[in-house]
Amino acid sequence: MQILLVDDSPVMRRYVARALEMTGMDITIHEAKNGREAIGIAFRVRPDLIITDLNMPEMSGEELVEKVYEAPELRGTPVLVLSADRSLNRPRELLHAGAIAYLTKPVTPEVLKRSLTAILGVRA
Repeated sequence: MQILLVDDSPVMRRYVARALEMTGMDITIHEAKNGREAIGIAFRVRPDLIITDLNMPEMSGEELVEKVYEAPELRGTPVLVLSADRSLNRPRELLHAGAIAYLTKPVTPEVLKRSLTAILGVRA
């Protein structure tokens, strides 16, 4: 399974990548530091799932969700938003924009594994 992990913090990318590895699932992780870089990688790799932060320079996670939804080549790609933003309306807004799920940081390997299983229908 190809996962594109998008976060401007190298520490957070490493943390989430490690949590993904700890799920025990067969995953290849691609990383991007913002939405603009992620779009280029997504067109090249065609990931099974994009996991993105919201607040990033150059292109936010919300803009990334919209671009993925608008691009015919990427439209079916699920986008999971992983953010520290705990406001009540934020998840609803992003789900309306095209995100498939919204999780708050920090996230555990167990929660990631449950989410991946629910979103992609995969088993470990």
